[in-house]
Amino acid sequence: MKACGVCHTDYIFQSMVPPGTVLGHEPIGVIEELGSKVTKFEKGDLVGFSFLKNCCLDCPECNSGDDYLCRKRVMFPEGGNNGFAEAAVVNSRFVYKIPKGLEAKDAAPLMCAGVTVFSALIQSGVTPTGRIGVVGIGGLGHLALQFSRAWGCHVTAISTSPSKKEEALGFGAHDYISSRDFGEDFVIADEDKYDVILNTVSAKLNWDEYLTLLKPAGKFMMIGIPDGSIEVKDVVGMIMDRRAVVGTILGGRSMVTSMLEFATRHNIKPAVEEYPFTATGLADAIISCHTNKARYRGVLVAEDQ
Repeated sequence: MKACGVCHTDYIFQSMVPPGTVLGHEPIGVIEELGSKVTKFEKGDLVGFSFLKNCCLDCPECNSGDDYLCRKRVMFPEGGNNGFAEAAVVNSRFVYKIPKGLEAKDAAPLMCAGVTVFSALIQSGVTPTGRIGVVGIGGLGHLALQFSRAWGCHVTAISTSPSKKEEALGFGAHDYISSRDFGEDFVIADEDKYDVILNTVSAKLNWDEYLTLLKPAGKFMMIGIPDGSIEVKDVVGMIMDRRAVVGTILGGRSMVTSMLEFATRHNIKPAVEEYPFTATGLADAIISCHTNKARYRGVLVAEDQ
């Protein structure tokens, strides 16, 4: 292992898995040994693996490229053979070569956060001429701004933190809206509404307010896991304008490969805070992540990097 990102999902799973389970699902490392039938990698290659660790490879989902939806999928943290370790043994079909020009510390957060927002962008079907709103400027949101801008869309950052406005513009947003201004007096012109909203936060929102920001047939993509249930009061308005709330999760092998190529082509990199690849470094990174102090992804980095 050369680097491993620290994600809020790791914090969540801490209390859900048996003691001694190894977590970490944004690992980047160098290949030291190869199975006898592995032909697409060589010793010394810089590679990473992601949330999806195995699947049946022979069902409608796998055959259509949606292998991450396979009913026999093996997902993090199953097996415990994950990234917060000195090394891991991984199925080569679910390992990805890191393109040249992308350092291990920058590639690590892309293996979860990067593919999560990229997958939502692809699944939304938005065109490069579309308008996208990104809710939340954090570990996911700052990458969503970069990917959406590189996709060619007009991008608006939506946040409760006015102090993040300049950073949001620096990450690629064309403009900024403070959600503190939402309410009866807040009006947005029809032509300025969004084809897609990428929701990267886990906070409970006024769902009706956000759905009114969508154009007809617009999609509200749920990337962050909300704290509680989702309640939409104006169901008639949702039906009449054919607005949709869509769940989205990561991506499979094809999506990870495409994301890495796209990120390299457009020089998309996370803003990272480096921590030593030690137990103490991991503890500090987890605390920073859980308390929302990370700007914007904590990454464990080995000493020789």
